[in-house]
Amino acid sequence: MQYIDAHCHLYEFDEKTISTFKDISIVAVSDDLKSSFKTIYLAEKFRDIYPCIGIHPWNIEKIDLKELEEIKNLIERFDIKCLGEIGLDRKFVPQTYSLQIEVFKHFLKLASKYDLIVNLHSPNAWREVYKMVIKYNISKAVFHWYTGPLDLLKKIIDKKFYITINPAIVVQKKHRIVLENADIYQILTESDGPYNYRGLYLTPAKIRDLLKIISEIKGLSLYDLKKIILENFNRLWLK
Repeated sequence: MQYIDAHCHLYEFDEKTISTFKDISIVAVSDDLKSSFKTIYLAEKFRDIYPCIGIHPWNIEKIDLKELEEIKNLIERFDIKCLGEIGLDRKFVPQTYSLQIEVFKHFLKLASKYDLIVNLHSPNAWREVYKMVIKYNISKAVFHWYTGPLDLLKKIIDKKFYITINPAIVVQKKHRIVLENADIYQILTESDGPYNYRGLYLTPAKIRDLLKIISEIKGLSLYDLKKIILENFNRLWLK
């Protein structure tokens, strides 16, 4: 039974390291056009890699219209099922927020047209991202590393969208509170690796330890929890 990493920047790892993640199904997100090509390549080379393509909100200033069009071409050429990492960010790059909105609209239109999963980045823009996802009639959404309001969490759960839980739960209190209030049938595990956060080096290998923490908080056996997370993943990706 596979572990699940529902949000990982896999293209940043070398192939030797990737080969050690054999027991982990990995949703590989991209940050720009170049990394989208690399993600597709890795998904073709390795088993159990689920590619997402797109442009990260942090990279919006660097793109041109040709790149947006090329993302659309990749969807059709490679039968892509997910856009990510896409979204809005008022926390780290507020200076490009207006442009972020326009690019996000573009991606949501594509997601609606092709019935794609959206893997969402939303720091300090949780409500805005949710409203836009609803506006564009998106049916499959993952709110990555959710630390937003609990009332919005309820709406996300009611819509049968998903949130991801990150190993940072051991040092980030608000993320732990989210898990305590989340429906176990609407969560996925993630690493967001490779990334250093408050002394933690986040990598898919951390998923095993993360499951132990979640099982303690939710009062489930490791076997039952692993089975539920896998079923959640299959419901999103394989339906």
